[in-house]
Amino acid sequence: MTAAPIGALIICVASALLEGLAAGSGVRQRFAELRLPRFSPPLPVWVGIGLFYYVICFAISNRLLDAGIGFSLRGGAFALLLVLMGINIFWNVIFFRRKDVRASYISFWPYLLVALAFLLVLGSVDTLAAWIFLPYFLYLGYAIWWGRRLWQLNASMPRAT
Repeated sequence: MTAAPIGALIICVASALLEGLAAGSGVRQRFAELRLPRFSPPLPVWVGIGLFYYVICFAISNRLLDAGIGFSLRGGAFALLLVLMGINIFWNVIFFRRKDVRASYISFWPYLLVALAFLLVLGSVDTLAAWIFLPYFLYLGYAIWWGRRLWQLNASMPRAT
């Protein structure tokens, strides 16, 4: 096994672990206390979406690392991937720990901008990687709608302090 898949695996496992730590142990309880929008998937489907996200992140980071990133546009794409993963971790803190549905919705917008930049940069350095990312990018349209609707349905809920 070359270094690229090992590096990609380490990055994805570390990010998933940090995301889990950021969410804490009350994930199921958090979903149970919220009024969920119509067309909200059950928790196991959300877990599946998360796994799909990490498969995508692994595939892309493996491709970027395998080609060598350095100080180039490819390196910029890799940096944007790490920023996306970091914002995902931060979102878990906001949504699960702080219980702030408004801030979790607002955080989708910078995430979307970074995801768009990532997609555009990927398109110029690795077309296949851009195609691999596209389904997740399209999913973000649903995620933003879901976050806004969730905020509307739970606007009167107190936040954690």
